[in-house]
Amino acid sequence: MDYVIYDGDVAVQWGYLAYGQSTNYTKYSDRYTIRHTIVNPYVPQTTNIVYQYKKLGNVVNTDPQGNTTTTQYTNDPNDPTKVKPVHVPSIPGYTTQVNGKTVTDKTIMPADPGQDTKITYVADAQKASVTYIDDKTGKALKGDELKGVTNAKSGYTTKSAIDTYTSLGYTLVSDDTKGNEIVFDNDDAVDQAFTVHLSHGKITVTPEKPGKPGEPVDPKNSEGPKYPNGTELDQVKRTGIQTIHYVGAGDKTPADDKQTFIFTREITFDNVTGKIISKTPWNVQSYTFGTVNTPVIPGYHADKAVAGGETVTPDDLNKVITVTYAPDVNPCNPSDHGDIPSPEPTPEPETTPNPTPDDQPDSETSSDAHFENAKPKDELDKTNPKKVAAYKKERKIIKTKIAKQGHTEIAEPIEDKVTRENNVKVVSDPVENMAAEPKLPQTGEADNSIIGLLGMLLASFAAMFGFDSLHSHDKKHKN
Repeated sequence: MDYVIYDGDVAVQWGYLAYGQSTNYTKYSDRYTIRHTIVNPYVPQTTNIVYQYKKLGNVVNTDPQGNTTTTQYTNDPNDPTKVKPVHVPSIPGYTTQVNGKTVTDKTIMPADPGQDTKITYVADAQKASVTYIDDKTGKALKGDELKGVTNAKSGYTTKSAIDTYTSLGYTLVSDDTKGNEIVFDNDDAVDQAFTVHLSHGKITVTPEKPGKPGEPVDPKNSEGPKYPNGTELDQVKRTGIQTIHYVGAGDKTPADDKQTFIFTREITFDNVTGKIISKTPWNVQSYTFGTVNTPVIPGYHADKAVAGGETVTPDDLNKVITVTYAPDVNPCNPSDHGDIPSPEPTPEPETTPNPTPDDQPDSETSSDAHFENAKPKDELDKTNPKKVAAYKKERKIIKTKIAKQGHTEIAEPIEDKVTRENNVKVVSDPVENMAAEPKLPQTGEADNSIIGLLGMLLASFAAMFGFDSLHSHDKKHKN
């Protein structure tokens, strides 16, 4: 390349420069020195020099929910050929990928400032567990393990398991999931854990709704809780009965009189185990029934005027009282006496009357005639067994005295003495006439003196017992 250097209009230096060569020109003055360099500018096979600018690329960020944001690169102010580094945001529970490749460095430099950088996130793997606890025993009934990824739905709820347990007699105490579907979290360091607490249900049987051992509590759930032994009706309701049973009056016999009292209580059992948990006390520990006046039946008497008043307990429920009727005795018909025993009469102290001559009866009047001719006030009180018995003994004494005097006559029999007192029959023994009236050995005449003595004694006896008993009997009735 030829070159010419001018200083003003004057050429001061010229020459030839080959490819790649250069030359210098220096001008000196009093105040400064100027130096020029001349270079051969030739470029082989190039005719032009072009500087090209391209549009910068973008950061395209797509979050886990699918939302996308686009941000252009920023120029490097110190180098027009470069851009500033790109910051890649991190999200817990997710792995960051740039252009499909996992990165650990959260600050990257785009390889080509003109190309986009795509940032995406991949959910991390997560775990969860659900444990069902029996609070009654403190033991785990079962546990379920779940696997998924960050923020994903598990498709699992506790409803099915809880329904199964409640159908078996359990009750829900608490549920950490609150019945919602489990969604995995974004904590890679700690697995999720949920707990469901259950307890044992209880059922109380009552007199209105007793149990039926062996049968399901819910007829529609044959696999559910069943009534255990000890919950049947007679364990919660028992009936005490007082029965007054009447007998002995034939078709007139009254019907049985029944009184009842119901004892009640409640029993609670465990739905899961079937064990009885508690029993309330019976409503009362015992009950005493009222008394009943025995019905009056004409022609009959009973052995009890009042019956009842028995006490029953839940373990001693039945009381039976029998009231027996018997026919009343007819005083005019000794055959009505039947088999009713007569009480032994208590005799009064024996007394032997001492008759005086003034008391001697007429010799022509027999002792029996004297007794029969006595006035009403002198008659024997036939309703008093004691008087009758004493009278019989007195007559025996008289007969004994007559026999001692050498006579064989026995007094004429008196009629049967029958009394009725409190339905007890007392019958005097009949006295049988065993021989004829004795006569004197010499004359064959009756010994009237002996007969007179007998009549006197009988009259005295009748007077003593007849008058006294009548007066005594009248006083008793008056009182």
